[in-house]
Amino acid sequence: MLSPRGRRILFALVSEFIATGEPVASSALAREMELSSASIRAVLAELEGQGYLHKPHTSAGRIPTERALRVFVDALLATVELPGDLRASIEARFQKIEPGPEAALRATSKLLADVSGVASIVMSSPSSDRTLRELRFISLRTTEVLAVLVGNDGTVQNRVLRIEHPVSPSDLERANNILTPIVAGKTLNQVRATLSQQLDTERPLADARLRLALTLGERALARVEQPAEVLVEGTAQLIQRPEFADIDRARSALRTLEDKALLVQLIDRAIATPGLQVLIGAEDEITEAGALTVVAAPVAGGAIGVIGPTRIDYGSVVPAVKITAGVLERVLDPDADERDD
Repeated sequence: MLSPRGRRILFALVSEFIATGEPVASSALAREMELSSASIRAVLAELEGQGYLHKPHTSAGRIPTERALRVFVDALLATVELPGDLRASIEARFQKIEPGPEAALRATSKLLADVSGVASIVMSSPSSDRTLRELRFISLRTTEVLAVLVGNDGTVQNRVLRIEHPVSPSDLERANNILTPIVAGKTLNQVRATLSQQLDTERPLADARLRLALTLGERALARVEQPAEVLVEGTAQLIQRPEFADIDRARSALRTLEDKALLVQLIDRAIATPGLQVLIGAEDEITEAGALTVVAAPVAGGAIGVIGPTRIDYGSVVPAVKITAGVLERVLDPDADERDD
């Protein structure tokens, strides 16, 4: 249990370490806090024994552990202030972008990278929430049919379906015509529901071509799930941070940022509970990147955040992500409640 003095000294040391990136000596804290070096050293030794600090070298100052960063961040989240000038600056940048969700997401990615000085992550809604344009079937072999699913955003997914009995090209064309009004302009989940409902009626039993179309459609969409789209900005400036001077750490961080499926898991882990969340270092339990921090917040149909070293400027990054999430939420859904108040 941290004493009031221990907490005050620990937070001062964490703030100094975040600012400088160097081990913090007791003499630096003594000058700042107007306490004797002996008093500071005694508290630091106690904090080290409790697992909040460690010395990289015997004669060096101390640096905070991830446990100390967790305590610091939790206190920050409980008391964080949202600067009015930062909010005004972020809102002004959003006013200059083109209308539409895609432009807003791109602007968010660039804005967070600029503000944080590290990498930004913007995860948009999964494909099941997006509308479809077309589902067509093409004959490949006597027992194989190619299903082609086209989204309104231009994405195309193909699946090969095995069939028990040969189907003529005219039957497939009839199936395509039947499915067109069912698919066009609907979401993946809506189409699945419609196909299921129509298969439960008596009409497919009397109409073999209708039954074929509905059955092929249901099979084609059974396991279709496109991963959420992930935008990453600021990779170069993240790798230029002194924490990634070690080539192995830099490569590990790059592998994490290049693996979009892994980033989706990481963001999902970070926003598993409502509101803005901070995932520090080993808490991520997903990547092999080690000493990385993720600050993320959910927005309509996805999430936004930044990813950087554990020595990130939490005091400026946390408000920036929180305010940006609130502004973006209103852009994506003008009727949404303000999330950042």
